[in-house]
Amino acid sequence: MDVFDAIAGHGADLAGKFAAVDPRLLVLAAVLHVSNHILRSFAWRNILTAAYPDRRVSFTGVTAAYASGVALNAVIPARGGDAAKLALARAEIRGSSITTIGATITVLLPFDLLAAAATLLLVGVTGDAPLTVNLDSAATTGTWLTGNLVLTTAIVAGTAMVAGLAVRYLRPRIRQVWERIRQGGAILRTPRRYLARVALPQAVAWICRIGVVMSLLAAFGLPASPALAALVMVVAGASTVVPLTPGGAGTQQVLLAYALSEAASSAAVVSFSIGMQAGVTAVNALLGIGAAMIACRSLRAVSLLRQRMGVADAA
Repeated sequence: MDVFDAIAGHGADLAGKFAAVDPRLLVLAAVLHVSNHILRSFAWRNILTAAYPDRRVSFTGVTAAYASGVALNAVIPARGGDAAKLALARAEIRGSSITTIGATITVLLPFDLLAAAATLLLVGVTGDAPLTVNLDSAATTGTWLTGNLVLTTAIVAGTAMVAGLAVRYLRPRIRQVWERIRQGGAILRTPRRYLARVALPQAVAWICRIGVVMSLLAAFGLPASPALAALVMVVAGASTVVPLTPGGAGTQQVLLAYALSEAASSAAVVSFSIGMQAGVTAVNALLGIGAAMIACRSLRAVSLLRQRMGVADAA
């Protein structure tokens, strides 16, 4: 009976945490989350417009593709929504290719990596999580390579030979793929345009993301500071590095309970983590369905999106 009493006690504690949540802060978090979606869709649409200057690239269609992909990532493991995002964008832009559209997605990565590194640095500098670099494994690897010089040389030579043969026989195909990749990164050749129409919206989107986490922390009665919000973002991102479950469910709760153990009780952290993940998933789902309905101009958005993805895959 003690075990069941303990479980009931934890359940009551969690229910109490949810009951005490400030709804106004939840609304603020939802508004900031939607703003993040819109800003990132705007940046992606500008990249697509630069890649296809002679085509009409609908902001509504791009937003629908982005929102649908994010919504599917929340319920499908292994980031299956990213494939849907690319397929829907390809169906939206006539004559486009998956390679070029995939390249446009990678244009968003440099700023995201820079912002993620800055976030991680903020966490380390404030002491919320230690930043340590372990060089032992690198030193061990270097010692092994030096001690097995003949084997290392054979591996390098074999790899170079295979790469050379591949380039020789696949050169026409590689050239074609490279041209499509260059087309996707066309906006990078105009730095001022990239900074104004891609990097700036992404920067504001990151501020919105931090605002979402801070609003949710405050809503659940936890300390709401930029450093703690950055820590939550780092942990949430780490839980999806190996996406075995949709949205990193389960993994995220365990990591956050450990990372925030000094900031609040386990019940408070778990209730915050569950509430954040459930709320973000719900908003993403509503955004995906709503954007799809607007883009397709139909209430049968799911079936029409499935048809578009089928056409894009067959093209």
